[in-house]
Amino acid sequence: MKMKFSIAYAAKWGHALHVELTFAAADGYQDTMDLPMTTRDGYHWEVEMASRQNRHHPFVAVAYCYCVKDAEGKVLRRESLASARQYVFDESKNFYFQDYWLEEDNPYVEKNAFVLQQVKFTDVKPARLPLFDRTIIFKIHAPKLYEGEAVALLGNHPTLGKWNPAHFLKMQNNHGKDWEISVNVQAIDEPIEYKYVVIDAQTQKLKRWEFGDNRIFGISGNEQAGGQGTPQGEIRVYHQDVYVLHGGEFRIKRVPVHAQFNFDTYIFDLDGTLISSLHDLAASCNYALKLNGMPERTLEEVRMFVGNGVKKLMERAVPGGLENEKFEKTLQDFRQHYMVHNMDNTKPYPDVMEMLEELKNRGKNIAVVSNKFYAATQEICRHFFGDLVDVAIGERENIKKKPAPDTVNEALRQLHANRDRTVYIGDSDVDVMTAKNSGMPCISVLWGFRDHDFLLAHGASILVSSPLQIL
Repeated sequence: MKMKFSIAYAAKWGHALHVELTFAAADGYQDTMDLPMTTRDGYHWEVEMASRQNRHHPFVAVAYCYCVKDAEGKVLRRESLASARQYVFDESKNFYFQDYWLEEDNPYVEKNAFVLQQVKFTDVKPARLPLFDRTIIFKIHAPKLYEGEAVALLGNHPTLGKWNPAHFLKMQNNHGKDWEISVNVQAIDEPIEYKYVVIDAQTQKLKRWEFGDNRIFGISGNEQAGGQGTPQGEIRVYHQDVYVLHGGEFRIKRVPVHAQFNFDTYIFDLDGTLISSLHDLAASCNYALKLNGMPERTLEEVRMFVGNGVKKLMERAVPGGLENEKFEKTLQDFRQHYMVHNMDNTKPYPDVMEMLEELKNRGKNIAVVSNKFYAATQEICRHFFGDLVDVAIGERENIKKKPAPDTVNEALRQLHANRDRTVYIGDSDVDVMTAKNSGMPCISVLWGFRDHDFLLAHGASILVSSPLQIL
């Protein structure tokens, strides 16, 4: 039996692609090899080999990555492997790996030469996927899921659900952000069109589709195709064939940010924008609910409850809301618990401190405006940000909270800032409305409590995926 690797990569003259391949046995034994690839056009690379066998240490898994070498064999570049290439292996089957370079930036164009640390497959544990007489393994990297979400596959054939949102194929999670599924394509003799979808892991309901056109894998129904490829570019999956389709990263709509942000004053939301606080909010919420004999809430429920202040959070969490006779006591129990435990697990998001420090070095005004109650807002900002934040305003009596502009106006007053030179940054629909009501642009962040599609549906127009993009 054989293995064939194919990848698209625009290599420079004199450079060549190699496959660094590791076979792993159940007893821990490993066999590694380097496979030089060939190309006819400098872009489409491939290599084929006979499957490796070992009678004393039968191989059960395979792991590999691609690298670029110069004419002397020096490694110039190696994949980042944010998504691990590890698969179940059966020496009695043919494996066809159709790949592309795994990199966060441009996957097909070679950058300036650099060397990454050699990948060591010391713990090869691929997903335990069943292999059929004719198999396709679908794989996707989904790093931007919320807790409680999972990935599924949906396509045009009855085997893939016939585009029925209730008949998706739930995929198996592997290595945290990777999702895989093996499909028996014995009954499929026509091109497959498919997409990956996000589902609620608890309710098993479809939440959103990936962005863009349908993905297509051409399977020929012509038994006389005469080999794996057909003139139309379709592929015949034969007896004992396994095709591995790595779909890259789950596709979300890319909304271009401004070429450069240059404001005098930056007003930030707090929870979900500067700090990751969901676990502490949920813990205090459930403490108060349990103390008063009420059912606890899931982390995902609390995520959707936050944004309008703690009173609204508890109104949504308490059965019956404001009409519940225990509401005020439950709210007070939440406040007391949260004031003691608001920094148990809370911390700034990655790169937030670097972003604030750079803004301060540039002489910018920095304010925090939150619907969190005033004492907690002050304490958290003082603890984490110190002098980096000039003004911190939380929920207070006699002042309307967001999305009303009152707290933003108060921040401008204390800073003596020009509204026309101010931007508001937040993670929710409340923040989008706050900026609009305050007469200033809004930068929506994608690492907080609301996802990309939700923000777009609620009017977001400028989105960033990293705090450093705000600079």
